[in-house]
Amino acid sequence: MKYLAKTFSFTFLFIILLLSGCMKNELTIRFDFPKNFVGNYIVDYYAWNSERGTWIEAVAPVQNGAASLTCAASRPTLIYIRDASSPNASIAIYAERGDEIVIAGDNPDMYTWTVTGNKVSERWSAWRRQNAAVLGASFEGFPDKRKKVISDFVKANKDDKLAVLVMLTEWNRREDADGYLRLWNMIDKDAKSARLLELCGPTDMLGVQFLVEADGSLSPAREKAMKSVVFRTRGNGVDTLKFGKASASLLYFYEDDDTSRGEAMDSIKKLVKQYPDSLTRIMSDVCVRPDSMVWINSLRSDTVATIVRAWAPRGIADPTLVALGASRIPWFVVLAKDGRSRYSGAELKDAVAAFRKEMDAASAHK
Repeated sequence: MKYLAKTFSFTFLFIILLLSGCMKNELTIRFDFPKNFVGNYIVDYYAWNSERGTWIEAVAPVQNGAASLTCAASRPTLIYIRDASSPNASIAIYAERGDEIVIAGDNPDMYTWTVTGNKVSERWSAWRRQNAAVLGASFEGFPDKRKKVISDFVKANKDDKLAVLVMLTEWNRREDADGYLRLWNMIDKDAKSARLLELCGPTDMLGVQFLVEADGSLSPAREKAMKSVVFRTRGNGVDTLKFGKASASLLYFYEDDDTSRGEAMDSIKKLVKQYPDSLTRIMSDVCVRPDSMVWINSLRSDTVATIVRAWAPRGIADPTLVALGASRIPWFVVLAKDGRSRYSGAELKDAVAAFRKEMDAASAHK
């Protein structure tokens, strides 16, 4: 009997190892909504192979309430789901190799959706549903109610990796960096493994304000200078914007359906007239829609000379936008001659003021 037991145990272990070896490096995402539900969702995630990874962006076209995607996944990853018709609406999902993630709901509010497929995402979606009224509100200004529901969860789950994921995805680091540091450093060291931090991709995905210490804690980072960026452009196909050659630079990231785009372009036209010498400054508008025809069509209604008309089809998942701090759309970035940020945010008037200040200061020193 002992021999039979050992033989059975060995055979069972062999079968398990064989099955795990045959498992493909992929997972599936399935949308399951009412039959009359129609929508397009952008799916962004960081896919690893054995040594490195890359950002992948796909579109899930939900027709008759259903859609399905197969995603590459050799490691656990975070998957960001964005509503193509409402760029500020997004949620994150934790997923592992072999998972079948099912997203279900009866309305477009992502924070009310139920996510199944693994325990982490199931708990995460339950927390989002419980706090949907607060979490689903605008990020603008990062209201205290939103801070509180995030803080309460993290403080109650300091030893849980879900607290790390909630902090990485729900807390607006650029609106309250100090609060983020305090709360992050309350989380137990064991919950903040290096592999867990990699779920958001490279370390710069954590935010440009912070350095990751060996114990998983964060500290304020020294500001990095951006010497140049490369964008696909309307005029030349590809352009390198070299910030050190300009007195100041203004970058405007937008979606074609941005209701404030007219106001932004009017302000940019005024700046072009005020600072007509394009050799002394850089101004660029950057469309973040994946569809190149959408980008081209957006340029036809606002012709303006001596600015760079650029395109970033990977959207806010693009590493360049991440490095520049463009966390949502619309977004403005003003850089000084040394490549350091003078403004990064959603307020047009503040961006214009910062740009003028740099340009006028450079002119005064000539």
